Amino acid sequence: MSNATFSRALLATLLIGPQAFADTHETNSLEQRVTALENVRLTGGFRLNYTYKDWSEAQTERGGDFTYNQINLGIEAEHQGVRLSSQYRWYDSGNGAMVHHLYFATDASDNTEVQVGITKVPFGILPFESHSYWGDATLYLGFNDDYDSGIKVLTKSGNWDLQLAYFASGDAAPTDAQRFSFDVVSDGDAGVQQNQETHQFNLRAAYALSEQAEAGVSLQYGGLYNETTGKMGNAQAAALHYTATYGAFGVQSEAIRYSYNAENADGVSDDTIQMGGFGARYMAAAQANVYVLNLSYDLPWKGGIVNQVQLYNDYNLLDKNKEAFRDSQINTLGVLVVTGNLYTNFDVTSAKNVPFIGAGDYTKAFAEGDGENGWQTFFNVQFGYYF
Repeated sequence: MSNATFSRALLATLLIGPQAFADTHETNSLEQRVTALENVRLTGGFRLNYTYKDWSEAQTERGGDFTYNQINLGIEAEHQGVRLSSQYRWYDSGNGAMVHHLYFATDASDNTEVQVGITKVPFGILPFESHSYWGDATLYLGFNDDYDSGIKVLTKSGNWDLQLAYFASGDAAPTDAQRFSFDVVSDGDAGVQQNQETHQFNLRAAYALSEQAEAGVSLQYGGLYNETTGKMGNAQAAALHYTATYGAFGVQSEAIRYSYNAENADGVSDDTIQMGGFGARYMAAAQANVYVLNLSYDLPWKGGIVNQVQLYNDYNLLDKNKEAFRDSQINTLGVLVVTGNLYTNFDVTSAKNVPFIGAGDYTKAFAEGDGENGWQTFFNVQFGYYF
Protein backbone atom coordinates (compact mmCIF):
# COMPACT_ATOMS: atom_id res chain seq x y z
CA MET A 1 0.00 0.00 0.00
CA SER A 2 1.45 3.40 -0.98
CA ASN A 3 1.92 6.19 1.56
CA ALA A 4 -0.83 8.26 -0.12
CA THR A 5 -3.25 5.32 -0.08
CA PHE A 6 -2.49 4.61 3.57
CA SER A 7 -2.92 8.30 4.44
CA ARG A 8 -6.32 8.38 2.72
CA ALA A 9 -7.36 5.19 4.51
CA LEU A 10 -6.31 6.63 7.87
CA LEU A 11 -8.09 9.92 7.19
CA ALA A 12 -11.21 8.06 6.13
CA THR A 13 -11.07 5.94 9.30
CA LEU A 14 -10.72 9.03 11.47
CA LEU A 15 -13.59 10.78 9.74
CA ILE A 16 -15.92 7.82 9.32
CA GLY A 17 -15.31 6.17 12.69
CA PRO A 18 -17.88 8.20 14.67
CA GLN A 19 -20.45 7.51 11.92
CA ALA A 20 -20.07 3.73 11.91
CA PHE A 21 -23.80 3.29 11.87
CA ALA A 22 -24.56 5.89 9.18
CA ASP A 23 -26.31 4.69 6.06
CA THR A 24 -24.28 3.31 3.17
CA HIS A 25 -24.91 6.25 0.88
CA GLU A 26 -23.50 8.78 3.39
CA THR A 27 -20.49 6.58 4.09
CA ASN A 28 -19.69 6.11 0.43
CA SER A 29 -20.05 9.84 -0.17
CA LEU A 30 -17.51 10.57 2.55
CA GLU A 31 -15.14 7.92 1.23
CA GLN A 32 -15.42 9.44 -2.24
CA ARG A 33 -14.61 12.88 -0.88
CA VAL A 34 -11.57 11.54 0.96
CA THR A 35 -10.42 9.65 -2.15
CA ALA A 36 -10.70 12.85 -4.19
CA LEU A 37 -8.11 14.58 -2.02
CA GLU A 38 -4.86 15.47 -3.77
CA ASN A 39 -1.29 15.26 -2.46
CA VAL A 40 -2.29 13.40 0.70
CA ARG A 41 0.69 12.85 2.96
CA LEU A 42 1.04 11.28 6.38
CA THR A 43 3.61 12.93 8.68
CA GLY A 44 4.75 12.11 12.17
CA GLY A 45 7.53 11.48 14.63
CA PHE A 46 8.64 9.44 17.61
CA ARG A 47 10.89 10.64 20.44
CA LEU A 48 12.74 8.85 23.23
CA ASN A 49 14.77 10.59 25.93
CA TYR A 50 17.51 9.69 28.38
CA THR A 51 17.80 12.36 31.10
CA TYR A 52 20.13 12.82 34.06
CA LYS A 53 19.27 15.71 36.43
CA ASP A 54 21.83 16.80 39.01
CA TRP A 55 19.19 18.13 41.42
CA SER A 56 17.20 14.90 41.64
CA GLU A 57 18.78 12.57 44.20
CA ALA A 58 16.47 9.70 43.33
CA GLN A 59 17.24 9.99 39.64
CA THR A 60 20.99 10.24 40.11
CA GLU A 61 20.94 7.16 42.36
CA ARG A 62 19.25 5.11 39.64
CA GLY A 63 21.51 6.53 36.91
CA GLY A 64 18.98 8.70 35.11
CA ASP A 65 15.83 7.80 33.22
CA PHE A 66 15.31 6.48 29.69
CA THR A 67 11.67 7.05 28.68
CA TYR A 68 9.24 7.57 25.84
CA ASN A 69 8.78 11.29 25.24
CA GLN A 70 6.38 11.90 22.35
CA ILE A 71 4.50 10.48 19.39
CA ASN A 72 2.96 12.81 16.83
CA LEU A 73 0.80 12.22 13.80
CA GLY A 74 -0.14 14.67 11.06
CA ILE A 75 -2.02 14.74 7.79
CA GLU A 76 -1.31 17.07 4.89
CA ALA A 77 -3.90 17.15 2.10
CA GLU A 78 -5.18 19.32 -0.74
CA HIS A 79 -8.33 19.62 -2.83
CA GLN A 80 -9.18 22.24 -5.45
CA GLY A 81 -6.48 24.62 -4.24
CA VAL A 82 -7.32 24.40 -0.51
CA ARG A 83 -4.67 22.70 1.64
CA LEU A 84 -5.01 21.13 5.06
CA SER A 85 -2.13 20.93 7.52
CA SER A 86 -2.67 19.22 10.86
CA GLN A 87 -0.77 17.52 13.65
CA TYR A 88 -1.75 15.86 16.93
CA ARG A 89 0.70 14.89 19.67
CA TRP A 90 0.78 12.39 22.54
CA TYR A 91 3.22 13.10 25.38
CA ASP A 92 4.58 11.30 28.42
CA SER A 93 4.53 12.29 32.11
CA GLY A 94 0.81 12.92 32.25
CA ASN A 95 0.99 15.66 29.59
CA GLY A 96 -1.55 13.73 27.58
CA ALA A 97 -2.66 14.52 24.03
CA MET A 98 -3.03 17.90 22.37
CA VAL A 99 -3.39 19.65 19.03
CA HIS A 100 -0.13 21.07 17.70
CA HIS A 101 -1.61 22.88 14.71
CA LEU A 102 -4.63 22.66 12.42
CA TYR A 103 -5.22 25.10 9.59
CA PHE A 104 -6.48 25.49 6.03
CA ALA A 105 -4.43 27.37 3.45
CA THR A 106 -4.78 28.64 -0.10
CA ASP A 107 -2.73 30.75 -2.49
CA ALA A 108 -4.09 34.24 -3.12
CA SER A 109 -1.35 34.77 -5.74
CA ASP A 110 1.97 33.28 -6.78
CA ASN A 111 3.70 34.97 -3.81
CA THR A 112 0.89 35.16 -1.24
CA GLU A 113 -0.63 32.46 0.96
CA VAL A 114 -3.55 32.73 3.40
CA GLN A 115 -3.86 30.40 6.42
CA VAL A 116 -6.92 30.04 8.65
CA GLY A 117 -7.03 28.00 11.87
CA ILE A 118 -4.52 27.15 14.59
CA THR A 119 -1.40 28.42 12.89
CA LYS A 120 2.10 29.53 13.89
CA VAL A 121 2.40 33.05 15.29
CA PRO A 122 4.75 35.10 13.04
CA PHE A 123 7.24 36.44 15.58
CA GLY A 124 11.02 36.51 15.79
CA ILE A 125 13.25 33.77 14.42
CA LEU A 126 11.41 31.25 12.25
CA PRO A 127 10.75 28.41 11.99
CA PHE A 128 12.45 27.62 15.32
CA GLU A 129 14.69 29.55 17.66
CA SER A 130 17.12 27.22 19.49
CA HIS A 131 18.75 23.93 18.55
CA SER A 132 18.09 21.83 21.64
CA TYR A 133 15.40 19.43 22.83
CA TRP A 134 14.38 21.54 25.83
CA GLY A 135 14.16 24.87 24.05
CA ASP A 136 14.72 28.19 25.78
CA ALA A 137 13.04 31.04 27.64
CA THR A 138 11.30 32.38 24.53
CA LEU A 139 9.47 29.06 24.13
CA TYR A 140 8.09 29.09 27.67
CA LEU A 141 7.20 32.77 27.40
CA GLY A 142 5.17 32.17 24.22
CA PHE A 143 7.50 33.85 21.70
CA ASN A 144 8.89 30.74 19.99
CA ASP A 145 7.02 27.89 18.26
CA ASP A 146 3.70 29.40 19.37
CA TYR A 147 0.37 28.56 17.69
CA ASP A 148 -2.86 30.56 18.06
CA SER A 149 -6.31 30.57 16.44
CA GLY A 150 -6.89 33.09 13.68
CA ILE A 151 -5.95 34.12 10.15
CA LYS A 152 -2.49 34.80 8.68
CA VAL A 153 -1.28 36.21 5.38
CA LEU A 154 2.24 35.39 4.15
CA THR A 155 3.71 37.20 1.18
CA LYS A 156 7.10 37.68 -0.47
CA SER A 157 8.26 40.62 -2.56
CA GLY A 158 11.85 40.80 -3.70
CA ASN A 159 14.06 40.34 -0.63
CA TRP A 160 11.16 40.96 1.75
CA ASP A 161 9.27 38.23 3.60
CA LEU A 162 6.14 39.69 5.23
CA GLN A 163 3.62 38.03 7.54
CA LEU A 164 0.51 39.67 8.97
CA ALA A 165 -1.88 37.90 11.33
CA TYR A 166 -4.93 38.32 13.56
CA PHE A 167 -5.60 35.83 16.35
CA ALA A 168 -8.92 35.78 18.18
CA SER A 169 -7.53 33.50 20.91
CA GLY A 170 -4.89 30.91 21.74
CA ASP A 171 -4.77 27.26 20.76
CA ALA A 172 -7.03 26.09 23.63
CA ALA A 173 -9.59 27.46 26.08
CA PRO A 174 -8.17 30.37 28.16
CA THR A 175 -8.60 28.37 31.38
CA ASP A 176 -6.92 25.24 30.00
CA ALA A 177 -3.20 24.82 30.73
CA GLN A 178 -3.24 21.48 28.89
CA ARG A 179 -2.03 22.97 25.62
CA PHE A 180 0.97 22.79 23.30
CA SER A 181 1.65 26.54 23.04
CA PHE A 182 2.54 28.54 26.13
CA ASP A 183 0.08 31.41 26.56
CA VAL A 184 -1.47 33.54 29.27
CA VAL A 185 -3.96 31.30 31.10
CA SER A 186 -6.53 32.04 33.80
CA ASP A 187 -7.59 30.03 36.85
CA GLY A 188 -11.24 29.75 35.91
CA ASP A 189 -13.71 30.21 38.75
CA ALA A 190 -11.34 29.11 41.51
CA GLY A 191 -8.48 31.62 41.52
CA VAL A 192 -7.35 35.23 41.29
CA GLN A 193 -5.54 34.95 37.95
CA GLN A 194 -8.27 35.81 35.46
CA ASN A 195 -6.48 37.24 32.42
CA GLN A 196 -7.07 35.89 28.91
CA GLU A 197 -5.37 36.65 25.58
CA THR A 198 -7.67 37.95 22.85
CA HIS A 199 -7.70 40.02 19.62
CA GLN A 200 -3.96 39.77 18.96
CA PHE A 201 -2.30 41.35 15.90
CA ASN A 202 1.12 40.35 14.59
CA LEU A 203 3.41 41.81 11.94
CA ARG A 204 6.73 40.24 11.00
CA ALA A 205 8.98 41.76 8.33
CA ALA A 206 12.22 40.00 7.38
CA TYR A 207 14.75 41.10 4.79
CA ALA A 208 17.17 38.71 3.07
CA LEU A 209 20.57 40.39 3.21
CA SER A 210 21.92 37.46 1.18
CA GLU A 211 21.04 33.83 0.57
CA GLN A 212 22.59 33.04 3.96
CA ALA A 213 21.59 36.03 6.12
CA GLU A 214 18.33 37.59 7.30
CA ALA A 215 17.41 40.56 9.49
CA GLY A 216 13.92 41.26 10.72
CA VAL A 217 11.54 43.04 13.04
CA SER A 218 8.40 41.66 14.73
CA LEU A 219 5.53 43.54 16.38
CA GLN A 220 2.76 42.06 18.51
CA TYR A 221 -0.20 43.77 20.18
CA GLY A 222 -3.30 42.24 21.74
CA GLY A 223 -5.99 42.48 24.34
CA LEU A 224 -5.75 41.06 27.86
CA TYR A 225 -9.29 40.56 29.14
CA ASN A 226 -9.84 40.15 32.87
CA GLU A 227 -12.83 37.97 33.73
CA THR A 228 -13.15 39.39 37.27
CA THR A 229 -13.03 43.12 36.53
CA GLY A 230 -14.55 42.88 33.06
CA LYS A 231 -11.86 45.27 31.81
CA MET A 232 -9.52 44.95 28.85
CA GLY A 233 -5.81 45.41 29.40
CA ASN A 234 -3.18 44.91 26.74
CA ALA A 235 -0.11 42.87 25.90
CA GLN A 236 2.60 44.07 23.57
CA ALA A 237 5.94 42.80 22.32
CA ALA A 238 8.59 43.74 19.79
CA ALA A 239 11.64 41.89 18.54
CA LEU A 240 14.69 42.39 16.37
CA HIS A 241 16.46 39.36 14.97
CA TYR A 242 19.44 38.47 12.82
CA THR A 243 20.28 35.00 11.52
CA ALA A 244 23.09 33.96 9.21
CA THR A 245 25.22 31.10 7.99
CA TYR A 246 28.90 31.66 7.30
CA GLY A 247 30.13 28.45 5.72
CA ALA A 248 29.96 25.87 8.50
CA PHE A 249 29.15 28.52 11.14
CA GLY A 250 25.60 29.57 12.05
CA VAL A 251 24.24 32.34 14.26
CA GLN A 252 20.80 33.18 15.67
CA SER A 253 20.47 36.44 17.59
CA GLU A 254 17.39 38.17 18.93
CA ALA A 255 16.30 40.88 21.34
CA ILE A 256 12.70 40.99 22.62
CA ARG A 257 10.88 43.57 24.71
CA TYR A 258 7.48 42.56 26.11
CA SER A 259 4.93 44.10 28.48
CA TYR A 260 1.68 42.75 29.96
CA ASN A 261 -0.56 45.51 31.29
CA ALA A 262 -3.43 43.74 33.02
CA GLU A 263 -6.59 45.22 34.54
CA ASN A 264 -6.44 43.03 37.64
CA ALA A 265 -8.75 43.07 40.62
CA ASP A 266 -7.64 44.87 43.80
CA GLY A 267 -4.96 42.92 45.61
CA VAL A 268 -3.66 41.09 42.54
CA SER A 269 -0.12 42.08 41.58
CA ASP A 270 0.46 43.78 38.24
CA ASP A 271 4.14 42.77 38.34
CA THR A 272 3.44 39.22 37.17
CA ILE A 273 1.31 37.37 34.64
CA GLN A 274 0.28 33.71 34.70
CA MET A 275 1.48 31.53 31.82
CA GLY A 276 0.52 27.94 31.10
CA GLY A 277 1.30 24.99 28.88
CA PHE A 278 1.59 21.18 29.03
CA GLY A 279 -0.70 21.17 32.07
CA ALA A 280 1.51 23.50 34.15
CA ARG A 281 0.79 27.02 35.39
CA TYR A 282 3.51 29.46 36.49
CA MET A 283 4.06 33.16 36.97
CA ALA A 284 6.32 35.32 34.79
CA ALA A 285 7.53 38.89 35.04
CA ALA A 286 4.95 41.18 33.45
CA GLN A 287 7.63 43.37 31.85
CA ALA A 288 11.05 42.20 30.71
CA ASN A 289 13.67 42.04 27.99
CA VAL A 290 14.83 38.74 26.47
CA TYR A 291 18.20 38.32 24.79
CA VAL A 292 19.17 35.33 22.64
CA LEU A 293 22.49 34.28 21.13
CA ASN A 294 22.74 30.83 19.54
CA LEU A 295 25.85 29.62 17.73
CA SER A 296 26.39 26.45 15.69
CA TYR A 297 29.15 24.77 13.71
CA ASP A 298 28.82 21.87 11.28
CA LEU A 299 31.69 19.50 11.96
CA PRO A 300 33.33 17.86 8.91
CA TRP A 301 32.35 14.42 10.18
CA LYS A 302 29.98 12.78 7.76
CA GLY A 303 29.88 9.73 5.60
CA GLY A 304 28.31 6.30 5.69
CA ILE A 305 25.12 6.55 7.70
CA VAL A 306 25.99 9.99 9.18
CA ASN A 307 24.59 12.96 7.24
CA GLN A 308 25.49 15.77 9.64
CA VAL A 309 27.21 16.43 12.96
CA GLN A 310 26.52 19.89 14.39
CA LEU A 311 27.97 21.47 17.52
CA TYR A 312 25.88 24.25 19.08
CA ASN A 313 25.59 26.52 22.08
CA ASP A 314 22.32 28.33 22.87
CA TYR A 315 22.23 31.12 25.46
CA ASN A 316 19.34 33.33 26.55
CA LEU A 317 18.73 35.83 29.33
CA LEU A 318 15.42 37.04 30.79
CA ASP A 319 16.13 40.52 32.16
CA LYS A 320 13.14 41.46 34.34
CA ASN A 321 11.99 45.04 34.97
CA LYS A 322 11.28 44.66 38.67
CA GLU A 323 14.57 45.00 40.56
CA ALA A 324 13.57 42.56 43.28
CA PHE A 325 13.09 39.78 40.68
CA ARG A 326 16.06 37.53 39.97
CA ASP A 327 16.98 37.29 36.29
CA SER A 328 16.66 33.94 34.49
CA GLN A 329 19.40 32.39 32.36
CA ILE A 330 19.67 29.25 30.24
CA ASN A 331 22.69 27.84 28.42
CA THR A 332 22.71 24.63 26.38
CA LEU A 333 25.84 23.08 24.91
CA GLY A 334 25.03 20.23 22.57
CA VAL A 335 25.75 18.06 19.57
CA LEU A 336 23.25 17.02 16.89
CA VAL A 337 23.87 13.86 14.87
CA VAL A 338 21.66 13.32 11.79
CA THR A 339 21.32 9.80 10.39
CA GLY A 340 18.69 9.73 7.68
CA ASN A 341 15.40 10.55 9.41
CA LEU A 342 16.89 9.96 12.88
CA TYR A 343 17.96 13.10 14.74
CA THR A 344 19.92 12.57 17.97
CA ASN A 345 20.67 15.46 20.34
CA PHE A 346 23.22 15.28 23.14
CA ASP A 347 22.54 18.29 25.39
CA VAL A 348 24.03 19.70 28.59
CA THR A 349 21.64 22.39 29.82
CA SER A 350 22.48 24.70 32.72
CA ALA A 351 20.00 27.24 34.06
CA LYS A 352 18.94 29.31 37.03
CA ASN A 353 15.51 30.66 37.90
CA VAL A 354 13.92 28.73 35.05
CA PRO A 355 10.72 26.63 35.28
CA PHE A 356 11.20 22.85 35.37
CA ILE A 357 14.99 23.06 35.81
CA GLY A 358 16.14 22.67 39.41
CA ALA A 359 14.56 21.76 42.74
CA GLY A 360 13.19 25.25 43.43
CA ASP A 361 9.64 26.55 43.03
CA TYR A 362 9.05 26.44 39.26
CA THR A 363 5.85 28.52 39.59
CA LYS A 364 7.94 31.56 40.62
CA ALA A 365 11.11 30.98 38.57
CA PHE A 366 10.25 33.41 35.74
CA ALA A 367 8.95 35.96 38.29
CA GLU A 368 10.80 36.61 41.57
CA GLY A 369 12.95 33.50 41.13
CA ASP A 370 12.74 29.86 42.17
CA GLY A 371 14.15 30.49 45.67
CA GLU A 372 17.53 28.92 44.95
CA ASN A 373 19.13 31.37 42.51
CA GLY A 374 21.79 28.80 41.68
CA TRP A 375 22.81 27.00 38.51
CA GLN A 376 21.22 23.59 37.94
CA THR A 377 22.28 21.21 35.18
CA PHE A 378 20.85 18.24 33.35
CA PHE A 379 22.18 15.98 30.62
CA ASN A 380 19.75 14.83 27.95
CA VAL A 381 19.93 12.53 24.97
CA GLN A 382 16.97 12.71 22.60
CA PHE A 383 16.33 10.24 19.81
CA GLY A 384 13.81 11.69 17.35
CA TYR A 385 12.62 9.95 14.19
CA TYR A 386 10.56 12.06 11.80
CA PHE A 387 8.78 11.26 8.54
